[in-house]
Amino acid sequence: MNTQKAVTTCIENDKNQIIRIRKCSEPIDKVKLIYNVLEYKYAPFIRKKSVVNKNEFRENSPIDSLSVSSP
Repeated sequence: MNTQKAVTTCIENDKNQIIRIRKCSEPIDKVKLIYNVLEYKYAPFIRKKSVVNKNEFRENSPIDSLSVSSP
């Protein structure tokens, strides 16, 4: 089931903050069938969005460990 991926996209906004969006790809039909039998969700998490000040941002830091502010 290595066909399903999690992708993180980062961009800087005009307030010198980093916007990070993390999303899972859609599984292929065969994987969906297995997930349905096992009663698993198609994605291990819903889309996550975080906004952090640029000085707090580290490229490899986990998205959940950053302090998040409202956009």
